[in-house]
Amino acid sequence: MKKLFTLMAAMLFSIAMYAQNAPTAEEQERENKAIEAFLPTLDARRSEFVGQPAKKLFDVIRGSAFKIRNLGAERTSPWAEYKGKTWIYGLSLFNKPAQQAMKDKEVYIIRIILDARWESSAFWDSVRPAGPAWMEAIVRKCLDAKVKEVSWEHFYLPERKTSSEK
Repeated sequence: MKKLFTLMAAMLFSIAMYAQNAPTAEEQERENKAIEAFLPTLDARRSEFVGQPAKKLFDVIRGSAFKIRNLGAERTSPWAEYKGKTWIYGLSLFNKPAQQAMKDKEVYIIRIILDARWESSAFWDSVRPAGPAWMEAIVRKCLDAKVKEVSWEHFYLPERKTSSEK
């Protein structure tokens, strides 16, 4: 009986903690408006970042409403490269984790193209020891690289229909 009571208490506690961390629709709307106000500013300041170390750009992004909640690598295609190697040359920053973006069917993306090329396997091997802090390790790895281009997009995930619904 004690185990059952302890299990129930732990489950209720975890549900309460999840509910506190999940943004309400109003909070999400407020965050989206703040991001929408920041991104044109990023466009206007683009020339300030190009040719400079990525640290300057990341400092601006971190001080903004855009919170990096997921990160991806911009890379070459293995079919276009010699012996199928891929090279990482930039980052895509997302304001939502993948599951949340899929649920909301939208995400803001900042793409940063760097004046650097890292062989893909070596790049991922170098950040693997960071464990759960892998995103921060990737950002730190890129801070000294010069920015070639920065752009953003408000990406909407299309509704998927099965062949029977068409």
